[in-house]
Amino acid sequence: MTAPVFAQQTDTTSTAADTSQVQPASSAPGGSSPVPDDAVQFQSSDSLIIDFSKGKKAFLFGSAKVKHTSGELNAGEINMDIENSTVEATTETPEDTLSRPILIRDNDEIKSTRILFNYKTKKGKFEAAQVQVSEGHLIGSKIKNVSESEVFIEDGIYSTCPPEYLYYYIKAKKMKVVDQDELFFSNARLYILDIPYPLIFPFGYVPTDIEKKRSGLLTPTYAFQNQNNRGLGLQNVGWFQYFNDYLTGQVDGDIYTSGTFYLNGRMQYRKTNWYNGSLDIGYSKDRGLEPTDPDFEQRVQKSIGIQHNQTISPYASVSANVNLRTEDYLRRNSYDINDRAETNSRSTMAYNYKHPENLFTFSTNAQLNQNFSNYSTQLSGPSANFRFQTFSPFQNSSSGSGQQRWYETININYDNTLRSRFNYNPIDADSADVTFFEALTDRDLYEEATGNQNYIQAGFQQSASIQIGQLVPSQFLNISAGISGNEYWYPSSIRKSYNADSNRVETDKMYGFEAARDFSTNLNFSTTVYGISNMRIGNLQGFRHTARPRIGFSYRPDFSSERWGYYRTVQTDSLGNTRKYSIFEDEIFSGPGRGEQRSINFSLGNVFETKIVKRDSTGEVTEKNLRFIDNLSLSTSYNFAADSLNLSPLSTSISSNAISGLNLSANASFSFYQTDSLGHEIDRYYIEDGDKLAQLQSFSLSASTSFRGGNGVEVYTPEYRRRYDPYNQSIFNPVDSRFGLEPVPDFRSPWSVSLNFSYSWNYRFNQSPRKRATIRASSISFNLTPKWKFNTNVGYDFIAKEFTPSQFSLTRNLECWNLSFQINPFGEFQYYFFRLSVNSSQIQSLFQKLPVLKNLERSSSPTGAGYGR
Repeated sequence: MTAPVFAQQTDTTSTAADTSQVQPASSAPGGSSPVPDDAVQFQSSDSLIIDFSKGKKAFLFGSAKVKHTSGELNAGEINMDIENSTVEATTETPEDTLSRPILIRDNDEIKSTRILFNYKTKKGKFEAAQVQVSEGHLIGSKIKNVSESEVFIEDGIYSTCPPEYLYYYIKAKKMKVVDQDELFFSNARLYILDIPYPLIFPFGYVPTDIEKKRSGLLTPTYAFQNQNNRGLGLQNVGWFQYFNDYLTGQVDGDIYTSGTFYLNGRMQYRKTNWYNGSLDIGYSKDRGLEPTDPDFEQRVQKSIGIQHNQTISPYASVSANVNLRTEDYLRRNSYDINDRAETNSRSTMAYNYKHPENLFTFSTNAQLNQNFSNYSTQLSGPSANFRFQTFSPFQNSSSGSGQQRWYETININYDNTLRSRFNYNPIDADSADVTFFEALTDRDLYEEATGNQNYIQAGFQQSASIQIGQLVPSQFLNISAGISGNEYWYPSSIRKSYNADSNRVETDKMYGFEAARDFSTNLNFSTTVYGISNMRIGNLQGFRHTARPRIGFSYRPDFSSERWGYYRTVQTDSLGNTRKYSIFEDEIFSGPGRGEQRSINFSLGNVFETKIVKRDSTGEVTEKNLRFIDNLSLSTSYNFAADSLNLSPLSTSISSNAISGLNLSANASFSFYQTDSLGHEIDRYYIEDGDKLAQLQSFSLSASTSFRGGNGVEVYTPEYRRRYDPYNQSIFNPVDSRFGLEPVPDFRSPWSVSLNFSYSWNYRFNQSPRKRATIRASSISFNLTPKWKFNTNVGYDFIAKEFTPSQFSLTRNLECWNLSFQINPFGEFQYYFFRLSVNSSQIQSLFQKLPVLKNLERSSSPTGAGYGR
């Protein structure tokens, strides 16, 4: 019987009418009356028996189905009690998967050997059932659905693995599922390959939504250090606190059996489109295993970091990035290779403002730099900059795109800068008794520690320029001119004198306002020349050469002459030799330059292009432009005012992307002058002796490319995979009946690689040139097998003939688990990590109470920072 039948339940207290109506399904859809919303639809493929003698019951045989708004039941045989609104289905044997009852409600599916369900109250009982929950599966001996949102399970098993092969699972005496997502359990135990884990959970739960913001324990990992003074340890132990939508906090640390520990506190805050930032405080203490050990020592490292960004208005913003730490903090506590090599600590604070109509901009900032290699500290700032928008006083907006008159191309610029600087470089760098803050607040202590008088330097500079974009109207030649000037204000200057008794030059600081000015002018000619050839070489048809020559003239007076008053003369030795010096040479702005400049500057830029023409078998022609040299440039200058060495070195550069995916660039510098026996340049050209035109001073070459291929990996699941059963001895049979039946999988491995090569060469007089050649292969990734993936970043120095610090990683997809191994076998910082983690992100919160199961990790890293920190 294949036609479905509809039954409608009415009020059982009424005696005037039949309490149910049973009619063929074909009459309902095509009839005049529609199917009621609360109607029960049922059908079977073999037979249907309706019995009214003992209540209102129906028996369905063969692919039976009962459908209601509360759910749909499918089974080989179903018994209906229409009067009590219940359905019941069983299977003959658990192995009979064809007749197994399945209850479907919305997106939830329950498989069981016996289902008793009330479609009116939406309650049910299940035996040996399987329930699909968010990111997992539930199996229970008895399951009771007490409401639409609550399910109780007895002797339950939860796992994110498929039920057919449970590599791991949680087994609990009692479980409760709420809203098909949240899982609560008590008296639970973890099993791996059916082997119980030696810990029992009195209670616990798996969270419903991993995206929901919540507080909780961090995920710690076990670590094994290869340093004897640390021993075994536990890393990343801590707590994450979610306060509200604007504020979060975190405290974490590492602890080792030697007593070494590392603590870090972090506070983050954010308000969208207004402000965001963080506060970090770190503290670590290194010590040996025993105080009686000969190499026993204790070292304390500290760090504080503050980050803040705030938008005050659409036109103003402030930012701060403060990083203060002790010398070895990162080297002792960081896993990152770049952090361990860092010798500087930088802190910045800034304020920026832009006028609503963009008339001017204003900014102020301060920067603190700690150099741990020479124990110096520099405070730059507070500094300020004010800049007017470029002003074109004679520009005529009505001229449009037509030819402009020369005065319409006049542009005026003005800006000023205020700077201050405090350099603290103590004489006894590694053992100075005066700290940076003490020297900053006490001038006497500063001079005592450093031995100089440059306490706090400050200065003010304002600059103005006038540029004419086009002096002579022309379509082929661009002639521009300009004049610029600078004014400097200083709170002090210096005076030098020769001390005959000590036979040395002494410097005295002179306090008082000083001012200096300089200016320069320029005149530039530029044009563009095209050369075209119809030559054809293979598929290359036609060549075009674009040359952009530029000649410029510049003039600057000699501000070291006496009439300007910026330079003085001082005797340097007992023989009466003298030299000029600038009275502003120790100031924050060096002041006007020395020497007259009447220079001609020459530069030439070149672009070479061609066209690739191809014709296919049908005669269709395709054309593609190819720029085989993007830029070939040369530049030099000649100073007519200099008394010697008038010609500056020739600088050249070339770049090309002609080969698809390959970026090439090279730079070179040539000197035209010969050198004396000490390697100093003399006023004599190489070409005068017919030897050569110039001497190569430096050369550098860089090349980079990246490749990608593969069409993906088709993950194949073998047919003979079976769930592990420790009591099934047949698996030890030497003959496998399924051997040879597995087809060869279609393996296609996606891969990618990025290569960077750099080479540099520098000339050294009477010595071998300084060379450096390295190749760096980064982001190398490919699949060894459909589930084994390999990644690496590796470098090699051809000059030193050694590998640079590198990383190799290997990962394996284990269905519900992920196995990874990472190692750096080269360089000073060598380490390895081993990790076995659960793929499911929801179950990870449960394993916060079992750190070794979230990350079964072993490392040889000599730092206190865990894997991936």
